[in-house]
Amino acid sequence: MSHIHLPDGVIPPFWWITGLILCLALLWIFAGRIKKDEVRRKIPFAGVIGALMLIFMSVPLGILPVHLNLAVLCGILAGPGLGFVAVFAVNTILALIGHGGFTVIGLNTLLMGGEAILGYYIFRAASGRLGSASSAVTANILALLLSTVLMILIVGTSVGLGEALLPHDHTHESVHAGEDHIDDRENNSESHSGEIKDARFLFLTGWTAVIAVILAGILLESLVTGLIVSFFSKVRPDLLKPAAEG
Repeated sequence: MSHIHLPDGVIPPFWWITGLILCLALLWIFAGRIKKDEVRRKIPFAGVIGALMLIFMSVPLGILPVHLNLAVLCGILAGPGLGFVAVFAVNTILALIGHGGFTVIGLNTLLMGGEAILGYYIFRAASGRLGSASSAVTANILALLLSTVLMILIVGTSVGLGEALLPHDHTHESVHAGEDHIDDRENNSESHSGEIKDARFLFLTGWTAVIAVILAGILLESLVTGLIVSFFSKVRPDLLKPAAEG
């Protein structure tokens, strides 16, 4: 869900340089705190979940113009440290295949890595009162709501709300990357406002359609995360025990 698909040259240097510095700092901190036994036990799962994230983030959902990223699931199963590392690897690979620019790797890692970290701790806190599936759904909804708001604030303040909210395909992004009016913020703002007004989803239009798409995507990813966690709670409950106990 919360993934910036903009190509290089759109996000102002202040934002992406700051994001990259913060991302590298967190990677250094987490790398120093990850224990060797945790790496041996959980890095295979981090790799598998990373592969699933790449698949889900590369496949459109058809009628719903969003993709799933499973970052919260990665945090729950791999832990916040390895989860953040896995998210960084996934975003780097996505940039290499043109799914967003290289300059947004740091910001995307912070957004999705934040989902993994926050989802892990919410799941851990909720597991004492709720079942595994309910805790995972709750963690996913709250983490994605926060990361989506942050994504809108970051991209909205730099390139306009239209770029932050409206669904994009790579053709749309490439065309806009090559047009001269990207640097004209006033014209961009008017253009994006018109795009939002023209947005359609099922029988909804405008802002209602945009909000419906965001909420539908969050609910769908939360359901998928809950189902996967429910499956692991039955076949491999030991994978969830560290997160549940803290």
